[in-house]
Amino acid sequence: MGILTLFFPVFVIACIIFASLSLVYFHFSQQKAFSYLSSSRQRIFFGMAAGLISLFLQWQFLISSGAHPGNFAMLPVIFATLIGGWLSGLISMVVAMVNVHAALNEKIAILLIYLILLTVKLWRKRKRRIKVMFYITLSIIFCEMITSLLSTAAHPHFSSRLAYVATECLCFYITYYTLIRNNEYVEASLRIKDFAMIDSVTSLNNRKRIDQEIVRLASEKQSFGVGLIDLDDFKLVNDRYGHLIGDQVLYEIAEIFRGTTRARDFVGRYGGEEFLIFIRNSDPVTVKLICQRIRFAIENTLFLPDSLQPFNLTVSIGVSMRHAGCDLKACIQQADLALYEAKRLGKNTVVMADSLLNSGRDFASRK
Repeated sequence: MGILTLFFPVFVIACIIFASLSLVYFHFSQQKAFSYLSSSRQRIFFGMAAGLISLFLQWQFLISSGAHPGNFAMLPVIFATLIGGWLSGLISMVVAMVNVHAALNEKIAILLIYLILLTVKLWRKRKRRIKVMFYITLSIIFCEMITSLLSTAAHPHFSSRLAYVATECLCFYITYYTLIRNNEYVEASLRIKDFAMIDSVTSLNNRKRIDQEIVRLASEKQSFGVGLIDLDDFKLVNDRYGHLIGDQVLYEIAEIFRGTTRARDFVGRYGGEEFLIFIRNSDPVTVKLICQRIRFAIENTLFLPDSLQPFNLTVSIGVSMRHAGCDLKACIQQADLALYEAKRLGKNTVVMADSLLNSGRDFASRK
């Protein structure tokens, strides 16, 4: 058997696995890297896709010259379990074992690898999983390979079968390693992308990320609150304590925002000491209460408590409601005008734009 004849079927299998699993993984990683923390729906579909790929290999649609998928049928199940956790692994394993013509030792190997993954939860141990899984898979495949070869020791083409299995194992590990590295590359790329969207001082969303969110919310049908928050007299803090202390205070303010809002709310640094918040609630009363909670929390926080000159800060907040079909940028402008009114009323207060409109105040006249 020539080296090309030996290697080509295995190479085709490796390409099928890498291309198909990568496409599915990239599809679920457009905004956030697919993992065991992804939604159940995504993990189920990923597991189904991996299981179907395993079935495809077992049915030998594209394999010639008597070659068989062998150990490669386990690879989609391994990858699905490592990346998608127990749910993706379980779905892929069940689908992969539907094939009644698959060899019993291959089914046992797939089941054994999944049970090991399920027991030790390797998908949670990101730094160790590649090395540990490598040795586990190596041991299982080695045992299966020896069992398969011993059963055909008297076969006239035993040496060719041995060379094929060795080639298969080599390509298996190359494909496995490449898939894992591909996953790590995607995660690193998304982390860099997220880092570019984070304000370096407060670790909140920066202006670029805010602009993206405004575009994303353009088609939002659910009403939500829009708030502009400005620190009162913050320039005095920078003048008196310096900009390093000012940055520290801004970070502490951001921590208050994180503690007084929910995960589904959006908070970003709009510029300087001004912040923008999208409150995912359609009730204006609740939106105003959340803003009052933010204002109260900041008012009652003592900054630099261990210094000789601790101080308090206050904020003024302008709020508007964005309803379906409304221009979000116009709502932000309304919140800005409400913030102007809050400053005019003496600061440290929350003003709703709707209440100003109802009272007959002229927004357009305010600078």
